[in-house]
Amino acid sequence: MAKPHIEQNFRRSEASSYTIPWILSALLVVFFALALAIYPPVFGPIKEGHDTVKWVLFFGRFHPLVVHLPIGVLILVLLMEVACLWRRVEEKWGDVALFAIFIAAVGAVFSVIFGVLLTREGGYEGGTFILHQGLGIATAVGVIIGLFLRLSAMSAGGKGLMEGYRFTLLLTFGLMSVGAHFGGNLVHGSKYLTQYAPEPMAQSMTGFEKWLISLVDKKKGGHEEVATVDAPPAPETSPPPASGAANAPDAPPANGSSHASAEVAVAGPASADQVVFQDLILPILEAKCNKCHNADKSKGDLRMDSYDLLVKGGQDEKEKNVVPGKPDESLMLKRVSLPSDDDEHMPPDGKDQLTKEEAALLKWWIQEGASNTLAVKDAKIPADLQTAAAVVLKK
Repeated sequence: MAKPHIEQNFRRSEASSYTIPWILSALLVVFFALALAIYPPVFGPIKEGHDTVKWVLFFGRFHPLVVHLPIGVLILVLLMEVACLWRRVEEKWGDVALFAIFIAAVGAVFSVIFGVLLTREGGYEGGTFILHQGLGIATAVGVIIGLFLRLSAMSAGGKGLMEGYRFTLLLTFGLMSVGAHFGGNLVHGSKYLTQYAPEPMAQSMTGFEKWLISLVDKKKGGHEEVATVDAPPAPETSPPPASGAANAPDAPPANGSSHASAEVAVAGPASADQVVFQDLILPILEAKCNKCHNADKSKGDLRMDSYDLLVKGGQDEKEKNVVPGKPDESLMLKRVSLPSDDDEHMPPDGKDQLTKEEAALLKWWIQEGASNTLAVKDAKIPADLQTAAAVVLKK
């Protein structure tokens, strides 16, 4: 059986035999450089609504489709390079491997360009976005370097060039994997990959993510500061619950409302410290809204990961996102209540939708004044929503 050879006797080919690959590779580099010069990567926030021609935004929408091409091709190239460690395989399939790495380079270049165009929509910022875009660009550069190293090795021969190419390829694949992971976090949320992972693995991955983000996110402290909510009022200043309310969940409403009002029954001593916004409303927003409205991705210039930013709203200054006491005038509730086939309906089609009970809890919270300090033990949650509320509170 033939053994893999790191030291391979590459056949010196005529330089002219690789003229076309050299020309195509050079043109790819020129195209990449010009594209980034015209639309340079922006690592800070871009406000939505700025002047950008529509064709730029149109092509940017192709990024999620194109970005998967270099990932698949690079995996194929890695497998081919393992096989090409055998001299006979390299002699027979070396040109195919060269073609594959060229396709990977083309895919990486267009992925980066479309990704940069996509950012012109606005709403992308923070450490996760910076790492995804930065590592994506590094991946494209790495693939291009690898392409030229293989071309040089095949044109002029040389063990060192081929070893350098394979080392570059392996390093680039690692950068691509990390960058793709942060891209997944942008789309699906930071807990998408770790949610069901074994606890030790999840902790290690989360720690590594936080460390990387801390290296690039200069506003990290600011994000964390904004994301906090005011502490609940001290027990001695809190309004006492209605007499007997906790023992009479099915008591009829005093104001004739269609909902029966009573304190939500939450088991366990920890319920005394729970706050309605922090422990009931925010978890609903995190599960159904914050994937597109967070510190890294704020579509419509709207963030919903803290009380202040939720109430502040986004770029639509004509309507307020949350109007305490007036759910019908709150833009958030208007969007949620639209028919699912309406373009303005939120969450958008394809995303996890709010349940009927979750939407009702948001409406109830706004109706009751949209407080960020109201304690759960003092809240009068309608009887028909208590079960749904208890499920959220226990998570």
